[in-house]
Amino acid sequence: MDYFEVFGLPRVLGIESATLERAFHDLSRKYHPDYFTTASEAEQAQALRMTALLNDAYRTLRHPVRRVEYLVSLEGFKPDGSKVPKSLLMEVFEINEKLEEVKTGNASVEEIDSLRALIHQKRDKFDTELQAASQEWDELLKSGAPEAKRKEQLAKLTEILSESSYIRNLERELEKLDESCISNPKSEISDWTGSNWRFRISDLRCRTRPISKSPPPSKEFD
Repeated sequence: MDYFEVFGLPRVLGIESATLERAFHDLSRKYHPDYFTTASEAEQAQALRMTALLNDAYRTLRHPVRRVEYLVSLEGFKPDGSKVPKSLLMEVFEINEKLEEVKTGNASVEEIDSLRALIHQKRDKFDTELQAASQEWDELLKSGAPEAKRKEQLAKLTEILSESSYIRNLERELEKLDESCISNPKSEISDWTGSNWRFRISDLRCRTRPISKSPPPSKEFD
């Protein structure tokens, strides 16, 4: 039984959050172990298995990106997060170069903020593309499109996931650098360059102004 079947859903990507949550709570009550205390060992074991399955299914399907990842894997496709997005081929070298400068303390505040903005912009772009491709998948499924068309759309979803994953990895790497700065407030001043103090934390240097928080995750689509 796959996660969609657990909730009695077709393999669509446009799932209403309220509908999913309601189904989850109904089934959770139905299979709650407390209702099986006097049942047979086999029934108790089945209730535990269903409870675990429900939790895993709900955690996956409630999140739109994980939902797409699960669907394509279910259909035999596998995203590759190490793949450089085609639309970034001309920029990826510069992005990685700037990340290296951040790590060694050779990037200015403006350059770091510019890098962060670029990565967030690319992430939002792929999220928008993923949402549109997800809607296209649902339309194909509802119209009874032939298998070849569905496979083509699954390949498209997988491609977008691969590219999006690469960008998210860059985003996480930059966030880790910010977290390293925040978690080491007692760094010693190592040098002065123009108007920017630079602090060394082990092999990492941090900006003196407060680390700006990353913008909230892109809106989930249902």
